[in-house]
Amino acid sequence: MRLFARAIRRSGLDVTYSEGYNPRLYLCLVLPRPVGVASRDDLLVLETSDECRPEELGWRLAVHLPKGIEISKCFELSPERTPKAIASVYSLQLSREQAAGLVDKINDALRARQLLIRRPGKQNSDSRQLDIRPYLSEMELDDAKLSFSLAHTDSGSAKPAEILALLNLDNSYNRAQLVREKTKYIGSTANAAAE
Repeated sequence: MRLFARAIRRSGLDVTYSEGYNPRLYLCLVLPRPVGVASRDDLLVLETSDECRPEELGWRLAVHLPKGIEISKCFELSPERTPKAIASVYSLQLSREQAAGLVDKINDALRARQLLIRRPGKQNSDSRQLDIRPYLSEMELDDAKLSFSLAHTDSGSAKPAEILALLNLDNSYNRAQLVREKTKYIGSTANAAAE
């Protein structure tokens, strides 16, 4: 968020700030990504009072972003509804050794009625059992590349690391190689514009 806030200030865009002693940009990521997970598809919502077209806003902002951060599309959102994430697709490139025997684990997970995990709370002793099966909609292995889709609902979602743990792939290296490839949104014009 700081990266985008700095780029917005450098671009000279006329953006909207909150009122009060410490004004802040009206800026949000609709679905913040898990710590350490790369993303190819984030939706940043920015409120601006500039009359420039979305394309112009995009290139004015893009020139102030560091290498590796790209704006794929800019579009105007309807003020009535904020976009809401409903599903995300994650991928993880595995070694041949890691991929060996993984198809059976994937099939077992997809056939299961429940996938019970223990999710820790804010304090170590404060944990709860959770069924994450309703959130896992798809999972496949294609040429040593694992991909899975997680639903985001009003009752919550599964964490990508929890899916990796089910497959015995939850180590720090794999978590750092995980990529959120795509996110599906509802509300406003986000889906039409993002496709």
